[in-house]
Parts: sequence; C-alpha cells; structure tokens
Amino acid sequence: MNPISLDEAAERLHGLTKELLRRYQFRDWNQICCYGISISQCHILDVLAEEGDLTMQQLARRMFKSVSTMTRVVAQLVRRGYVRRRQDPQDRRVVHVSITPQGKAIVAAISRDLIQTQKVILQGIPAEQWAGAFAVLEALARGARRWQETCCQA
Repeated sequence: MNPISLDEAAERLHGLTKELLRRYQFRDWNQICCYGISISQCHILDVLAEEGDLTMQQLARRMFKSVSTMTRVVAQLVRRGYVRRRQDPQDRRVVHVSITPQGKAIVAAISRDLIQTQKVILQGIPAEQWAGAFAVLEALARGARRWQETCCQA
C-alpha cells in the first residue's frame, strides 16, 4: 500500500474532522440547550469548573474570544446564578470570575448526559480499537494546541 502525500492526508483529515465536528456540534446543541444555556455558556462553565477563579482576560484567552464578548456572556451567567464576578482588591480594573455551586451542578449534569452519548458511540467501535482511537485523538489535540500557540497570538 502506497503512503498518501501530506496534501492528501490533510484533505482527508479536513473532511473527517469537519464531519465529526458538525455531528458533535449538533449533539452538543441538542443536549446542552435542554438546560437553558448556550454552548458558549456551557464552555465557559466547563473552563471555570476545571480551572477555578480566572480573570476576565484569562477567561477570554482560554475561550479564544474578546474580553467584551466574554463580559456579555458572563453577565448572562451571573444573572442565572452560575458564576460570580468580583473586582480585584489591588486593581479595580481587573475582574475575577468563578463558578458557583449551582454552576458546578449544571456542568456535572451536562457532563453526565454527554458521557452517555460517548458510551453509545463507543459501543459501535470494537473495544480493542479504543486505545488506538484515543491515541490518535490525543495526538491531534496536541498538534492543534501547538499550531494554536504559534498561529493565533492575540
């Protein structure tokens, strides 16, 4: 079997990731919106649940969005009681954001639902192929992180 060229591999990877991401975006929209929050709001809650207290600047960088966009979305989460904002005592221009217990509860419920869909997906793949699939996904994630660290400095 002849190895494919880098151009052919890149084109195939593009097509496969486009389809996979489209299907996962539908899944996310379908499941997350049942909780009355947007996908962006869910991603913010997820980051805050994983990383703890962040400044708006740090949160914007993690989400690859502008601070003004984060300010609008965080304000919606504050109104719902899912996150708290507080000014930094040393520098009032700096705003910290942290997840509330109510926010943690909704993230946990959404994660449970999404993990259930992962189980359904994995059941369609032979168990002996799982480790290889995970290794490839981890390698792709590392490659995407490396690319992002060098391409998109904002």
